[in-house]
Amino acid sequence: MVLCNQQEYVVNTGCKECGNYENNNRTKICSKCEKKSIERKEIIQEIKDTEESYGRDLAILKEHFFKPMKSAGLLSLEHLEGIFLNLEELIHVNTQFVKKLQGAVDIAVKKGDENLRTVSIGNLFLDSSSLILAFENYCVNQGQAAVLLEQLEREKELLRIFLKVSQDENPILRRMPLTSFLMVPVQRIMRYPLLLERLYKFTSGDHTDKSALMEAKLKIEDILDHINSKTKHSGTVKLKRKISENMSQRISITEKIEVNKVAIDFLGWNRKEVCDIIISRLQVAPLSDQTWAAKRLKTMKFSTVHCVLLTLGQSDTDITDNEEDNLLFARKSKVIQAAVVLIKEKNGKYQTFREPFILNRCVVSIDPDVENAFELSDLSRDSYVFKGDDLKELKSFLQTVKQQTLNLASWRKRRNALPNIMIKHMV
Repeated sequence: MVLCNQQEYVVNTGCKECGNYENNNRTKICSKCEKKSIERKEIIQEIKDTEESYGRDLAILKEHFFKPMKSAGLLSLEHLEGIFLNLEELIHVNTQFVKKLQGAVDIAVKKGDENLRTVSIGNLFLDSSSLILAFENYCVNQGQAAVLLEQLEREKELLRIFLKVSQDENPILRRMPLTSFLMVPVQRIMRYPLLLERLYKFTSGDHTDKSALMEAKLKIEDILDHINSKTKHSGTVKLKRKISENMSQRISITEKIEVNKVAIDFLGWNRKEVCDIIISRLQVAPLSDQTWAAKRLKTMKFSTVHCVLLTLGQSDTDITDNEEDNLLFARKSKVIQAAVVLIKEKNGKYQTFREPFILNRCVVSIDPDVENAFELSDLSRDSYVFKGDDLKELKSFLQTVKQQTLNLASWRKRRNALPNIMIKHMV
């Protein structure tokens, strides 16, 4: 405000963040920068909320898998450590990182910074080297742990029964198998670069955290590349060949980052409530009629795609405060929707192959004479045949699709048709 000849007039000095002027601008920040600031606040909140959610999944691994398996003597301590790896370390560093995130937000709010402009997420990541190191230790050995678990499940009937009953009957597990929970740390570190990139986009150029965000993003991407390179050569002599063969077929961590982002954006679901259950590289082909068999598969034109199975969770608002005190989560979580999204790579970019299969309006069927394929039919659209060269990967994907559909529909057999039919409201 400037006084001249006893009169006052307003000097428009422009937005302090971008320097642009607005008519009658009496505020320090223009409307465009204010909108970016609000978006930045929402991303910071998402980082904090999803980190807390990740911590709850780690707690599930410990309380609902590791501890019961140990106390019941289902596996030796050596086998448990080989499967759960450095779980305790992951829980510890996650707890510390959540405290740092919450502390930074609390300090900003206490100072009147409602849009969290003074919160420096990039610097928090750069100061949390123990967090990234814990992820590296886990991810490098996760492939070997998966092979060990598979081997033990084949050998130990009680273990198979425990895992099956837990998945079907324990609501806290959200019908997810142990293998999915063991992938949670891998999925979490994959998500960091995406979150940091989005936050970088909505952070003004003169913000003190701008360069730190990019530095943190690049550092984590380097760690991901390092993990990928080390997993190709990890494992004992006994398991080395088997693991390396599996790794050559697996989707790399960087691929998963891109594929997950495309799938979630295409569905338009709230990222905070999405869980990426499984990603498999399979072959798909449209089905012109409702008959197919082994011989017909040879004449069908298949395309190789990434098949992404995602679930959407929702808080149960009917829980009382007293009930919450007895729960592991602050609120129960349940699956309210599940979808299979097909993603195809073209010229180095990922794009959707077709409309997603929303599982509550789909039919899944198999032919007992065809081991390497199954059919997924959208009741409102068309049908596709899925097949895979890796029989284990195909069966794992099919089993996971079946398990998720139990939340949304029912299964039955019908005469003169393929067995194992899942269809809603038609039983």
